Amino acid sequence: MTSPQLHRIDKFSVPAEAMTEFLARVRHTHQILGDQPGIVRNDVVTLVDGESDYNVVTAVTWESRAALQNAGRAVAADVAASGFDRAAFLGRLGVTADFGTYS
Repeated sequence: MTSPQLHRIDKFSVPAEAMTEFLARVRHTHQILGDQPGIVRNDVVTLVDGESDYNVVTAVTWESRAALQNAGRAVAADVAASGFDRAAFLGRLGVTADFGTYS
């Protein structure tokens, strides 16, 4: 029996003046994710029409929980090497976020 795909969907409310810096960091992280085994889909999208509390959504689909966990370790290693502090980054830019993993 195969394990179900998992979808990591993160939503962000990003102030206009912070968008360039925010997206640069998101794209850095998603480049790391895109290089990981077991990735099925890797999307970063911005709101272009409609009403929403969130104007950036990232959606990454993994073939298994193990693939998702391994990718998490790769990102954690990058964060440890660079000293990046996600909470401080989001706070400084005034970004609010909603993180979740779905099946």
